[in-house]
Amino acid sequence: MLPRWLKRHIPGYLPPEGRWKHLAERYDGDEIVVLDCETSCFDKKKGELLSVAAVRVKGSQILLSSALELTINSDAVTDPDSVRIHYLRREDRTQGVALAEAIEKVLDFVGNRPICGFYIEYDEAILNRYIKQLYNFHLPNRFIEVSELYARQKRRHIPEMALDLTFEGLANDLKVPVIERHTAMGDVISTALMLIKLTEFGKTRR
Repeated sequence: MLPRWLKRHIPGYLPPEGRWKHLAERYDGDEIVVLDCETSCFDKKKGELLSVAAVRVKGSQILLSSALELTINSDAVTDPDSVRIHYLRREDRTQGVALAEAIEKVLDFVGNRPICGFYIEYDEAILNRYIKQLYNFHLPNRFIEVSELYARQKRRHIPEMALDLTFEGLANDLKVPVIERHTAMGDVISTALMLIKLTEFGKTRR
């Protein structure tokens, strides 16, 4: 993933301003936000946000008591393949929050912390599309792809190793439970456990 300093030099990059200016400030804390979005289809240019979940990870702790979990009140037409995966039908979303409120809550929750996920590039693209429409900026946060962490650690010791970089492949090798797969919160908790395993492994190998 691109480091945050490099993002600022990409043509078309829009920095946060006004209320959100602090998002671009250097983060000096020790928390990482693990985030996942579920959408109406698997196209990052067209998929509409249906649910989002996030937790903060501090060292080996998942701060579940302050976790964020939102369903969006959306009447988006959902790809049948997507419904079979995340089970979010239109009638399941009627009690959800408005999209603009959800984006605001996500920004407040994340702040300027690093953001981690599995295929986090997709979540970044989805959120940036809405954030640009609402506030005219792109997320300046550092993004961490958990599968890249995994591959880097594995190939550091056995460069030619063939790796299963699927979600289930990482979970199996790291001995992490797959919790309610393809629900935003379930994927977030499993990914947070992967992150903890990988960062703890990195410490023990130094």
